Amino acid sequence: MSMRTRGFVLSTLLVVFAMVVAGCAQPVVPTPVVEKQIVQETVIVQETVVVKEAVEVEKEVTRVVERVVTVTPAPQPTRDPDAKTILRVGTGDSGEGLNPHQEIIQDFEDENPDILVQLEAVAGRDYYARLLTQIAAGDAPDLMQIGDDAVPMFVDRGAFLPLDDFIDGDYPLDLDIYLPGVLEPGQWEGQQYLLPKDFSPLGVYYNKALFDRFDVPYPQDGWTWDDLLATAQALTQDTNGDGRTDIWGIQLPASWTTGFEYWVAAAGGQLISDDGQSFVGYMDSPEVQRAVQFYADLYNTHNVAPPPADLNLFGGGNTQFDNGQAAMRIFGRWPQSGYLDNPEIDLGVVGPPQDARRANVLFWGGFGIYSGSRDPEAAWRFLRHYTGSEGAEVWQSWALPTVREVAETAGFTEDPIEGVWINELNHLAPRAYTLTPYWGETADPALRMVLESVIIDPDADVAEILAEAAVQAQDALDNLQ
Repeated sequence: MSMRTRGFVLSTLLVVFAMVVAGCAQPVVPTPVVEKQIVQETVIVQETVVVKEAVEVEKEVTRVVERVVTVTPAPQPTRDPDAKTILRVGTGDSGEGLNPHQEIIQDFEDENPDILVQLEAVAGRDYYARLLTQIAAGDAPDLMQIGDDAVPMFVDRGAFLPLDDFIDGDYPLDLDIYLPGVLEPGQWEGQQYLLPKDFSPLGVYYNKALFDRFDVPYPQDGWTWDDLLATAQALTQDTNGDGRTDIWGIQLPASWTTGFEYWVAAAGGQLISDDGQSFVGYMDSPEVQRAVQFYADLYNTHNVAPPPADLNLFGGGNTQFDNGQAAMRIFGRWPQSGYLDNPEIDLGVVGPPQDARRANVLFWGGFGIYSGSRDPEAAWRFLRHYTGSEGAEVWQSWALPTVREVAETAGFTEDPIEGVWINELNHLAPRAYTLTPYWGETADPALRMVLESVIIDPDADVAEILAEAAVQAQDALDNLQ
């Protein structure tokens, strides 16, 4: 008998002996309920086998045997019927921006007394770093809020659960309630991972007071880049004759790469191939060259845009539009409430002008369910409330509602200003980050370098700079994949 076989027999005898002892001993606690299980065990034994020509040899073979053991099932914890599920919700909002969160949470808890929602706010740039740390430790909030260009990175790391089964499950959600274009930023590789909280396309703010002062017609929906240039030139004024510009035609956002994607799309270009593998031939294409050249010329050739106050500040740090010293500004909806209260501004809004095509880009925030959530069904119940019709009723006081019926009932779609933002959802071009999870490490810094170069240097060779940037982005991408 081999050592392995003797070991198996010995272990079997020990089990039998233990069962006998257990049967004879006097228990000090009530005898637990037991059950029998069939356990498969693999053993290696020596056997005599017959091979060809009837030769008998000793050979080691593997066999699966079965034995019966008696086990005590692990006690199952009993759930307190009065216990509440606690959900954690992570957000990067702060200050007054937390008010709508708290209002929606209170409404939800009133309707769902079995669930308590705990809001975890982290303001500033540390928010994503904290989330990633929590995810790595397996202790992230049950629901997390992130922005559009972070979706590929978080999904690629397995941070979120796909929502498709929840959407069609016991607590279904009709996705047709949403405005066009607001679901797509929460998707990755054909699945929905996040639902929309708020959004903004680009628009062109204009100060009617300056247009009226210089007798310039207001910009109209469907205008072109040529119209933009002509309008900006008519409004760029040296009002006191000292040879210096006092009123600028348009305030531009300097080296803001995300906003610049609109100019690329309107020129008919794209910054990366559809398969997310190539920058060369795309970032340096004739269409992108046209977009960069037109943008740079607004600064340096036509002199209708004020130079950036500080390229290290978001949007270049310019304040001319706020001060009534610029007639137009291209930007998102975020500063609108301040402009409406600004005595220097009589506000109007129009969609961005078109060139080879009409285009816009979307900026977006949404919520998804952490893949390690201990109660994903409860998290889904809150998420569908948070981002559905009930939540949109609250969000509408703070941002554009994502739900069509809420927007229509509140009069947003017919409003001369708010209706512009909503209408621009019909002209969205895909953002470059949707084609690669590595956009932030590859093309974004290269494109920023391009914009800074052509703004600072009026003699910059746009084609040459773009060719260098495309190679730089491609090398970075190739090293990451």
